[in-house]
Amino acid sequence: MMNQDTASGHLERSTENDRLRRALAARLDKAFKRAGLSSARAATALGVSKYHVDYWRHGITVPPLDACRRLAADLNVDVHWLCTGQTQHA
Repeated sequence: MMNQDTASGHLERSTENDRLRRALAARLDKAFKRAGLSSARAATALGVSKYHVDYWRHGITVPPLDACRRLAADLNVDVHWLCTGQTQHA
């Protein structure tokens, strides 16, 4: 059984993870729209189902890092921005 401190910590992490997942989904969806790329075409290129891509775009799940790298290249966006929302400084 979880004590209250453990439960609170878990809830805070879950809330933060949910926020980060939704933020990634918003960036991903924006990049898809800007590039004119459909979920179906991206899924075919990545070798995953369209449902996986739709889940990523709606913040239900997050893509694995290798998929993020490929998506960033296909969408012509910086992978660091796609994953974090921040631009890299040289």
